[in-house]
Formats: sequence, C-alpha cells, structure tokens
Amino acid sequence: MAKRNERTELALAVMDLIDTGHRQISRKLDLVRLKVLATVVDRAPVRPGELAGDLAMTASAVSRHLAALEDAGQVELIVDPADARTFLVTPTKAGREARQAAIAAGTAAFTGVIANWTDEQVEDALASVLLLNATWAAHHAGQGSPVASRRTSRQATRRRTS
Repeated sequence: MAKRNERTELALAVMDLIDTGHRQISRKLDLVRLKVLATVVDRAPVRPGELAGDLAMTASAVSRHLAALEDAGQVELIVDPADARTFLVTPTKAGREARQAAIAAGTAAFTGVIANWTDEQVEDALASVLLLNATWAAHHAGQGSPVASRRTSRQATRRRTS
C-alpha cells in the first residue's frame, strides 16, 4: 500500500481552494485589478513601475489596469513632480470605497462558508494560512512580491498583538 503523501495532498488542496475560490469570485470581481487598486491605496502615491515590481506584473499589464481604474474613477494619475517623464498614482475616494466594499463582500461570502466552524478552527486556519503566506513569500524572496511579505508580516504582527 502506498504511503500517504500529505505534502502533495496539501499542495493539491491549496491549488483546489485557489482555483475554486478564484472561479467563484472572478464572476463578480477582477481580482488582479482589485490587487492593483489595493496596492495603490496602501502605497500611494506610487509610480506604475513600482506597482509592476511589487505585484510581479508587466508594465503593460499594470498600465491596462490603471487605465480601467482611472476610467472607473477609482484612481488619479498625476505628473510626478520629481520626474515629469512618469506619473504617480493615487486612489480617489471612490477607489478607497471600492476596495472596502470588495473586502466587506469577500468577508461576508467567506464567513458564510465557515459559519459552522468553531473559534478554535478559525484561529488554527488563520495561523496556518498566515504561516503558509509568510513561508511562500520568504521562499520566493527576490522573485515574488514584496507586498506579500509586508502584508503577511503586518497580519502576523496584528494577530500577535490582538
């Protein structure tokens, strides 16, 4: 009988969770665009090149998302006073509100999924996911997203001080 490979099962379970969640959420939200907006809100004012680096995206992909966010009135593009060849991106009030609304909607949907979990199960899952995110970011340091590293560190700190 083959020995159970729990690491493979964990990897498959995480991939399935990501795939299922993404397919269900992406019907209502463009998750990449939301990530661009969230990063603008967190880092503003920020240059598009910095966004591309932080999000491990191409400059053209960031430009497309910024154009859509600007069309939606969620970000403003202003000439960079330090370098007129580029611009800075800042969120508008509508952009900050859109981010908060997306977080609230995601929280409500997720809370519904885990409604029958005990507090201990929620705490254990949170600790495991935070550890997974931090480990993933550390493993891919230099290749991945510095934003992910800052976010997981901030969340872990917030969790320890709660």
